[in-house]
Amino acid sequence: MDSFNSLLEEYKAKDGIAHLFGVMLYTDEHPNIKKVLRDDDYWLSFNELTGDRFCVFSVRPQKGKYQYPSFPSGTMGMMVPLWREPSENTKLLKVFDLKDTQTLPMLLLFTKVEEEYLKIEVALEDSSIDAAYSSIRKELESSCIAINRIKKENLNNPEGLFAALSFNQDNKKSWQRIKKGLDIFGYIKGLLP
Repeated sequence: MDSFNSLLEEYKAKDGIAHLFGVMLYTDEHPNIKKVLRDDDYWLSFNELTGDRFCVFSVRPQKGKYQYPSFPSGTMGMMVPLWREPSENTKLLKVFDLKDTQTLPMLLLFTKVEEEYLKIEVALEDSSIDAAYSSIRKELESSCIAINRIKKENLNNPEGLFAALSFNQDNKKSWQRIKKGLDIFGYIKGLLP
């Protein structure tokens, strides 16, 4: 994580770059996200979309797995599988205050305020290559719209950037709920004579 922190500091030192970053987190269990992120054309389109103001990275942690607990011989216990994270993920999970890698893939939007990371977790779709590309693009576009509305002199204000992006994400979720409600209303109305 020290090399990651030094990379962030390097980008923060550049003029005109928002002090808010994105990290796409995925594992080998997410082949469509993996294919999209490894394809040069897709990556260049994401780079073009985010522009010079917004830096996005990708990280592939090791995938955790379910394991049954072991009991000493002669004892009994509940054989409920427990989620185990590989030790390689400990620093990543601790720094970003993530519970585990079960919630991946995600776009993690974050900024560092003093020694604390403020974050927004956004789930990504992995059902197909098209769905993976579309979900990444949609989330990056939404974040870029919020960041592009911020004046250049305010790009180094992490609390303000986080507030703007958080408001943008909340607004987007509210519209999704309204659209879903309208779809349900339309369906029910169609059932009535």
